[in-house]
Amino acid sequence: MNKKEVLIWFEHSFLLMMVLNFSIFFWDFFSGSDTLGFGVLEPYRGMPMFYVYVISFFTSLIVVLGIFRSDQFGMGFLIWTPYAIIGFFVEAYFELILNPVLINVWAVVGYCAFGLITGASADLSYKYLKERTDLKEGVISGLTGVIMSLVYYITIIIAIGFFYKTGWGAGSFTDPGSFLGVAYFCLPWMIINAYFGGYTAQSISTSKNKNIE
Repeated sequence: MNKKEVLIWFEHSFLLMMVLNFSIFFWDFFSGSDTLGFGVLEPYRGMPMFYVYVISFFTSLIVVLGIFRSDQFGMGFLIWTPYAIIGFFVEAYFELILNPVLINVWAVVGYCAFGLITGASADLSYKYLKERTDLKEGVISGLTGVIMSLVYYITIIIAIGFFYKTGWGAGSFTDPGSFLGVAYFCLPWMIINAYFGGYTAQSISTSKNKNIE
């Protein structure tokens, strides 16, 4: 990568880490009372992983815009990489040492791998849609955001379903006090916001290019 691409990677990976970390602690921990009606996360009170439903606009905007600005295949993967690497130590400390709720260290590795898979899904979906379809650039960007967010959503279900000693923790679609129990409303909300996040990224990139010209 050249200096410009390194700068783009640094800016967007930093923004992604800030958005994810702030969202995790705000929605799942500090603001737990807001989701108390949905479920309980001990020792905090709220629904675990509720933030996933809330932040798709911002994650899509950050990652898709990074792909646009760099015009490099693999940038989505790279943007998620620092979060995955740093997250290994954070996750291991909080849920393997401080509060040992994970089954073993491989669960931590799994969390990190899922982050990398999410980033790679943005690269692959954008490349495929751009090369194999006749869709407009804005639609491609929006769908890229949606696909990335859905991949992240699915990996989170796998994680809270199988990585913890308590067993399946994702709940069910008929249980209003669980992660899956609020999907009837929150999942469409997540998808719509992810689409507009990706679409907004394309709009910002196009506007900047026009101003340069």
